[in-house]
Order: sequence, then C-alpha cells, then structure tokens
Amino acid sequence: MNCYRLCSKYGRLIFVPMRIVLISLLLLMSHAAFSQILNIERNRLKRDTTRYWTGQVDFNLLLHNRSAKVNEPVRYTSLSTNADVAYTSVRHRYTLINQLSYSALTGNAFLRTGYSHFRTNFNWRQTLSEELFAQAQYDIGRGLRERFLAGGGLRYKLLDDEKATLTFGVGLMYEQERWTYPEDEERDITLRIPKNSNYLSLRWQINEMVHLNTIMYYQHGYDKQFDTWRHRYSADFNMAATISRRIRFTTTVNASYDPRPVVPVVNWVYSLQNGIRFVF
Repeated sequence: MNCYRLCSKYGRLIFVPMRIVLISLLLLMSHAAFSQILNIERNRLKRDTTRYWTGQVDFNLLLHNRSAKVNEPVRYTSLSTNADVAYTSVRHRYTLINQLSYSALTGNAFLRTGYSHFRTNFNWRQTLSEELFAQAQYDIGRGLRERFLAGGGLRYKLLDDEKATLTFGVGLMYEQERWTYPEDEERDITLRIPKNSNYLSLRWQINEMVHLNTIMYYQHGYDKQFDTWRHRYSADFNMAATISRRIRFTTTVNASYDPRPVVPVVNWVYSLQNGIRFVF
C-alpha cells in the first residue's frame, strides 16, 4: 500500500481525533487533582481471544520557572504516572491499577497522592457476574493519610456489543481511613465504616481512532462515631485518541463531591489532565 492510498483511506479518520486533540490542548491545566473514587472501567478491555495480558503506562510531566523576581525564583514541578496491568483467563479477569501524583512549588510539595487497586471479575463473559476488590490509597495534600478498603458485589451488563458496553454494579465494602486536619497535622481521625458502593459505566468505541470510557459512582455508609451518613459522588471521563499502534493521546476529566468531609477540606474536587499513554 503506497502513501497516497494510505492517506486517502485514513485521512478522514485522522482529522477527527486531531480536532479533539486541539480542543483538549486549549483546555490544558497545569496539574490534576486526584478523584477520590477510582475509575476501574478504563482497564476492562474486550478481545475475541482469552488467556492474555494487557497493560498501559501513562506519564505526564510539567516543569517551569516563570517568576517575576530574579532573587526569588519560582519553580513549579508536576509529575503523574499510571501503571496498569490486567490478565484475562477463559472465565475470570484480574486487574491491578496503580497511580502516583506529585506537585511542588519551589521544592515545597503541596500535592502527593497515590493508590493501588486490585480487582477480580469472576465469570466476566456472563451478563451477571461477581466482583471482589481491595485498595490502598493516600492523598496527603487533602489530609488523607491512609485508606484501606475491601469488598465485593455484582456486575450486570445492560448493553454489550462491539462498539459499546453499558454496565451497572452494586456491592458492599468495608473502609478504614485516617485523616489529619490541614491546620493541625498532629490531630487525626480514624474511621471504620461499612459502605454500599454503586456505579454505572459506559465504554464506547466512537470510531476506529477514538475511545471513550465514562463512569459514575455513588458510595454511602453510616458513621456511628459521628452519628451521620457519609456520601461520596464521582464522575470520571476518559478519552483516548490513537496516534500509533502503541501510543495514545489521552484526556481525562474527573470530579468528586463529598457533602460531609471528615476534616474541613474542599468538598468539591475536579481535575482535567492531558497526556500520553503507552499500550502493551
């Protein structure tokens, strides 16, 4: 196949994601805040074969020293990375998702987040399947020193075809977390709460070059220690545009809302992030 035929055949397909890339670049922000509820759907891949490994690595870096004073230079550093891997067998699927984020201003870190999330989807081909999951997490900038949780539930496919999958999940989990007050790091609070966890996810292959994953969560549980209900809401949108066989340009938007934070922090958190993804 010569270059002319290749360009003629794929010219329109390339135009669409490039337009998305340009729009995304206009919306580029300096760094991303971390969504408190994780989007596990981005790693649910579909293939015709079984017994295979899949994975992806995202890397984002921003450095600059734009400052007005020569004697007081300001240096900004922002680094984030994701390393995910999944194994799919004939009947079951195992997924491990890892993320780290770090941001500092002139050497003073103000954003340090990370998590590791493991999930097993039993009988994943069936319309109704079972899930087990466990997670460890921290978000130092917001006062979350540690969070450990484990649980399980059911996953139901409302729609499943070659281009789109719509899934609803419901389950139970037990969560333990330790928070410190932003203005008094010596003072901390530990909570242990059983919770209900629900999500609605959509995987959509828009065309041969653009793929969309979106998921919405709702989690809640009763806090006996403070005699109140704890609620968390979250939405996560992830779009990937194909650059080459192994390289993707990604745009991720996520937001979360906690009406009653454990410590006095902002209860509405959002982020927008653009980056490059390596797929293997």
